[in-house]
Amino acid sequence: MPKFQIFTDSSSDLTTEMRKEHGIEYFRMGFSVNGKEYPADLDFKLYSYEQLYEWIRDPKVDIHTSLIQNQEFVDRVTPFLEKGIDILYIACTSVLSGSVNFFRIAMEELKEKYPERKIISIDSNRAGMTLGLLVMDACEEQKKGASIEEVIEFVEREKQKYNLCGTLETLTYLKNAGRVSGAAAFFANAFGIKPVIISDTLGHNYVVQKVKGTIPSWKACFDVIKEACEGQEHPTIYIGQGIAQECANYFKKRFTEELGAKIVEYWVGPIIGISCGPGVIHLVCKGKEVTITAKE
Repeated sequence: MPKFQIFTDSSSDLTTEMRKEHGIEYFRMGFSVNGKEYPADLDFKLYSYEQLYEWIRDPKVDIHTSLIQNQEFVDRVTPFLEKGIDILYIACTSVLSGSVNFFRIAMEELKEKYPERKIISIDSNRAGMTLGLLVMDACEEQKKGASIEEVIEFVEREKQKYNLCGTLETLTYLKNAGRVSGAAAFFANAFGIKPVIISDTLGHNYVVQKVKGTIPSWKACFDVIKEACEGQEHPTIYIGQGIAQECANYFKKRFTEELGAKIVEYWVGPIIGISCGPGVIHLVCKGKEVTITAKE
């Protein structure tokens, strides 16, 4: 039985160490800074984490994300296909990114050249570290001997168990990314309203609560994740931040002291960070199934 390589993309926020440990490859999305193109690099080799968020915060900087280019797909998978290794791409949810569909276009071209190889993409319905954690667990299934089809079955069966809750310093960046209206962002910012955001069944960013004040919003996020991992003796909780160390410390302390949780910290990377802005906090765990679907 041929081997297969699992890919994801920049939206996964997987750290260098996480990818090395699990043997994960990823396709790089992109972004532009005042017209200059950069890859959405999760290793932060071409720019630092701090530089990324300085660009995002600076109102004089025009910064936008971009989809994975066809050549990136071809260049990254070809060395594996030439060695007889099949490809499984676990992609960012299609409600936030068109990358999974772009890959399917590239896939047709590659299948003509490598007809004997399996080249498969799957919509994860997840983004950020919910996608990253799902991909790491899929790799663990592969290590146990699961076939590519069995890993796909695992992803489809388990993907709604990956919970994300978070909040933002301001809605300005979501407004700039076209995720909320200008009026909604203005009034929320003016009156100190903080959104409590979850990832719904399709991967939409869904506001489940609107809380006045920063600390109350943190408490609300804590309660959402606490409920999501209810029944776990020592849950593992991933805390992602975008220049929000005080907030990250608050959650680390509470989850450790009150739930006996193991904490894994990471940076919220370019794709999520540009949309959410400095001050973003993401809390991620595997737990109860997500059941909320945002209304269109």
